[in-house]
Amino acid sequence: MMPSLEGLTEEQKQEAMAVAAAARRAEERAEQRALERALERKRQERELEKLQQQKQQQNRTSVVGNTTSRNNKKPISNGGSVKFVPKQQRQQQQLGEEEHGKKDAAVTEHGNGTILKKDQTKPNPQTTKGTANVSTASAWTAQERKEIRKAYLGTSTAALANNGDDPTLELEQGRKKKKKKGIMGKKAIFRFEWDDTDDTLQSDDLLYSGAVSLLNNKKRKSKMDDEQERTGSNNKSSKRSSNAENNINTKPLDKMTPRDWRIFRENYEIVTKGGRAPPPMRSFEDGNLLHPNLLRALKTVMKYREPTPIQRQAIPIGMQRRDMIGIAETGSGKTCAFGCPLIQYILQLPKPIQQRVAEQGPLALVLAPTRELALQIHGELDKLLTFCRDIICCPIVGGQNLQNQAQQLRKGVHVVVGTPGRINECIEMAYMVLNQCLYIVMDEGDRMIDMGFAPQLESILEAMGGTLKSEDEKEAYQQEEADLTLLQKGLPKHRLTAMFSATMPPEVEQMAKRYLRHPAVVSVGDQDSRKNARISQRILYLSSPAQKENALRSLVMNPQFMREKVIVFVNEKKHADGIGRMIERFGRRCVVLHGGKSQEQREENLASFRQGGVVLVATDVAGRGLDIPDVAHVINYDLPTRSIDSYNHRIGRTGRAGKKGLATSLMTDEDEGIMPALKAYLEATGNPVPDKLARHPAASGTVERNLIY
Repeated sequence: MMPSLEGLTEEQKQEAMAVAAAARRAEERAEQRALERALERKRQERELEKLQQQKQQQNRTSVVGNTTSRNNKKPISNGGSVKFVPKQQRQQQQLGEEEHGKKDAAVTEHGNGTILKKDQTKPNPQTTKGTANVSTASAWTAQERKEIRKAYLGTSTAALANNGDDPTLELEQGRKKKKKKGIMGKKAIFRFEWDDTDDTLQSDDLLYSGAVSLLNNKKRKSKMDDEQERTGSNNKSSKRSSNAENNINTKPLDKMTPRDWRIFRENYEIVTKGGRAPPPMRSFEDGNLLHPNLLRALKTVMKYREPTPIQRQAIPIGMQRRDMIGIAETGSGKTCAFGCPLIQYILQLPKPIQQRVAEQGPLALVLAPTRELALQIHGELDKLLTFCRDIICCPIVGGQNLQNQAQQLRKGVHVVVGTPGRINECIEMAYMVLNQCLYIVMDEGDRMIDMGFAPQLESILEAMGGTLKSEDEKEAYQQEEADLTLLQKGLPKHRLTAMFSATMPPEVEQMAKRYLRHPAVVSVGDQDSRKNARISQRILYLSSPAQKENALRSLVMNPQFMREKVIVFVNEKKHADGIGRMIERFGRRCVVLHGGKSQEQREENLASFRQGGVVLVATDVAGRGLDIPDVAHVINYDLPTRSIDSYNHRIGRTGRAGKKGLATSLMTDEDEGIMPALKAYLEATGNPVPDKLARHPAASGTVERNLIY
């Protein structure tokens, strides 16, 4: 049976087929030689049998003649005289004649040219008494029979034992015969009667003798891989820390080959498409890309030891003033990924340009879908600016006093972080201008589109200064190089647009095509990372909504999560406060977050929740963008009704930054709208589907919206 060739390259398959063909040819030659030897052995046996029959016939004729002579009382002719011969002497004469016949029959030429003859030792008369009528072959000694078998059957003891009747050999082979089983093993299916010197595989076929079996190597490698998995040595961290071929992480930059960079990207699961993405950075110091003050802040304030995967690729792209679309999970370091190139760009501009922001407006703009995410981004950028006090970053979000924000803008800020609604309001009221704003970052772009901010986004993009780069790819790259040379002298001529999004719905794609020019698309993590594959998802199917209270009690009072951060999601803000009071009656501390709360209340509640041991009841306002580390459990008291994307973003609050998480959803028959999409989502992420959900008629419907991971 031909072994499976799956997993081999085309070249390896051809080599394996050639090896198999060589083995077949060698077996055919060996079988042909075995057949020729068997025929020759049969011919010699027939000749030997013929000689034995002739000798036996002569012996019978001699015995019959003597008997007839005695019975007829005919005299024996002996020169005219009669001589008496004793009976014992007559028997010895007959035995001597038989010995001469055996010598003639036993003289045989061996295959190697050696002549084998019967031993000349005289037989003992006592042992040969009465053997005149016995076959000559049966009168041979054991040693003679052994020599003849060796000449015809080879040196194999198995062949001698199987084809002979030597009792001494049978005794020698006795133990082996007892150990033989009734059913032959796989290795004993074919038993050929030749010795090792007749093996033609290695001598006749150079391919077979010089090549190592690919299939055996594959089995051996698979066995080694299994052993490595059992010992825990085959993990990604060990792959990244050492490279046996060439130390990619420490190799000089000028020695790095395209293959080295490809291996480096694969090690960190970085995928780039389009945009001629530059090589990733192996460390923050690599290539002297970052300003010393930024490096100092990254190391001492933000406690980064090495870049995250998204930072390794996004920072070099931003340094080349290239448009970019980044796709990575929240908590992967996206803020530093776009914040470092943004601040580096401002630091490279001449001081006069940095000092006229009060009249000409900010130099860079960062947009986020929610106030909480905008404030969070502002906090991270402030950390990066710890040693760059000349650069001012200001949050402009709703829920805060507009006049205070306008007064701060009039004083002059370099970076504005805000929500599309409030920033567009400031532009329309002439509190802010974007004449020299040539750097814009849109974080969670798909979420802003879902929340209906598309008109505000377009209005902001149209109000920005500078021009879009050429639609011709070659010309666009030339414009980028020209802008880099202008940074030390003045503002560049073309704007830079970066967009970070977890999904790419048609609206976002349309906006990207309109305002981005030949962007480099960077995706970090495997395909499962955007399916929340690290999150264990449980669906509790309840008979009625009245059972939700008891189910929620058992979940939030679980001793495993009493000191952990737990988020409970509801669909409407009018229910959030009631659920919060219910949880407090259970005996847990609880805070509530929804759009009806003032900005001060929201910030205070978030601060309390970050301390741990508190349950947060929230609407979808907290379902996106907030980077709250170490959330242990997400509970969907109400399942979302609009789309599966909301469910995806809700449970994404746990299991962040490579950690494991748990999400539990309470489902009733009232959640028919999300059943088809939720069933497909659970199957796609490898989570169990409850029997009631799988058998529900609504779950077999079609998914109206395609899932984009």
